[in-house]
Amino acid sequence: MTAISAHRRDAAGLAGLRTAIASGAEYVELDVRRTADGELIVHHDRTVAGLPLSRCTYERVRALAPRPVPRFADALRLMAGRSLGHLDLKERGCEHEAVALALDVLGPGRFVVTTREPASVAAIKTAFPAVTTALSVGRGLWERGAVGDFAPVRPLLDSGADMVALNHRLARVGVLRQCARAGVPAMVWTVNARPLMRRFLADPRVAVLVTDHPHTALRLRDAHRRRTT
Repeated sequence: MTAISAHRRDAAGLAGLRTAIASGAEYVELDVRRTADGELIVHHDRTVAGLPLSRCTYERVRALAPRPVPRFADALRLMAGRSLGHLDLKERGCEHEAVALALDVLGPGRFVVTTREPASVAAIKTAFPAVTTALSVGRGLWERGAVGDFAPVRPLLDSGADMVALNHRLARVGVLRQCARAGVPAMVWTVNARPLMRRFLADPRVAVLVTDHPHTALRLRDAHRRRTT
């Protein structure tokens, strides 16, 4: 059965996190970054109110953000015992602290770590070999290294990642097939259109479907299960 990961957007604030947890999805995604004073927070973008997070203390972030920005530790405590963690590390340098905290709060086997940086995957697998990791693949075409995303198997295997986290567009043009042939399970993101949800939920190569609409994905998954049992 394909698991569902509820993608949480910054615009939804803490209410969005609570909604994601209550949705019934197996996973809840948390985007992890660090502030200037070293605080790990749940925030997707590099900036807040146009200023780099790397130049803002956590108190400054709280003052600038239109909605509450949770500390990573507090978000984990909200999830503990209720949801599995899908922890998306948005920058280098927070791997050890984030994983150690997740192990302490959520527990072993209760989360997966995704990152687009092979070096981050390798660092996590060296320090925490039992932690499940996924290399995220799917940069914008204008970004450096985007061409390599069409043939990611070698860096994926070299990093030691357990899974691949694929942009849905890449999954539809043969990259999912490449990864499956290499024996690597896939997470596919961010899937919001119902026809695509149905397609990926029926695909045994997809271990996790990441979506902004977990309630819809759960209903479609239930319908698929009824048709096939």
